[in-house]
Amino acid sequence: MAITRSSRRPSTPEVILPAYGCPDLVAAVVAQGARPVLVDLLPDYPFMDPEKLSNSLSAATVAVIAAGFLGVPEQLSSLAGICRDHGVWLIEDSAQCFPPDCARDPIADCAVLSFGRGKPINLMGGGALLVRRDHGPATSDLLSGLPEIQLDVDWKWKARRQLFNFLLGRFGYGLLRRVPFLGLGSTVYKPLVRLCRLKLPAGLLEAGISEAKNRASISPEYTRKLGFLRQRRWTLFMEQDIAPQAEGRVTLRYGVLAPNQHVRDRAINALNQKGIGANAFYERALPEIEGLKGIVPGSASDYPNAASFANRLLTLPSHEDVTSQDVSLIASVISEWAS
Repeated sequence: MAITRSSRRPSTPEVILPAYGCPDLVAAVVAQGARPVLVDLLPDYPFMDPEKLSNSLSAATVAVIAAGFLGVPEQLSSLAGICRDHGVWLIEDSAQCFPPDCARDPIADCAVLSFGRGKPINLMGGGALLVRRDHGPATSDLLSGLPEIQLDVDWKWKARRQLFNFLLGRFGYGLLRRVPFLGLGSTVYKPLVRLCRLKLPAGLLEAGISEAKNRASISPEYTRKLGFLRQRRWTLFMEQDIAPQAEGRVTLRYGVLAPNQHVRDRAINALNQKGIGANAFYERALPEIEGLKGIVPGSASDYPNAASFANRLLTLPSHEDVTSQDVSLIASVISEWAS
């Protein structure tokens, strides 16, 4: 029997998340007084397992967060049916994807965008909440009641952006790697302490959207030049035939899965020795992220596909300064350490 929203009166509402993802998702759930519930992934993909999602729904479930990863949207169509049958909201986390998939087909109840550093639209902070029209009356009062702050695009903002763009490059990234106490690339849980509305200067968001839409995608070049990895038991989960919904999108990074963690770590080390910003992204499934013990349920062994994905993931730069020659160099370096 489907569970309706009106019949649910949980003392502590539950929100379902993928077991591999950004710990900021957990922080957002906890900040609203809800309990995070984790669901394992499909093998070798950053998508929640629909069957395990169905089994995790309860009378306390109020929402499911479907997170797009590195520019590849979640499989919203299959998740939307499950959510509708149980009367829960489907939230598209499109922090790493632009445009959000619900712009094409508004099956999600709402979508979250991020304009932070390194995101597809980089405004050095902030984000957006897109709410489906039929939910507008139920959310407008809540959103309008949040405090508002003004973003100033002053010399400090511009300097931070210039510095960030410099650090994306091979030389800047190489310098950072030589300062170990900075904890470059480390992932830790940070509680959400403030929620507000950010007022942007006129034209800033439009300029960011235009810049993102006009960027050429380097992903097809990666897929073509890394194709040899398939014969070495790697998985190119961002291929267009595997993830066609990513076609034409800005990618945050380009991800591949190594056969095992040992091979992945060797490849990352070799690439970083060349000054190429390769990394393991979040590195671990959510139960193993620093600060999340006791906040999310279970251990990594309870989510074997998420743990395997985290242990084998290697991500490569895909920002606008990455050239075809860079991809050729990356392919050459990985080839030496691919097995």
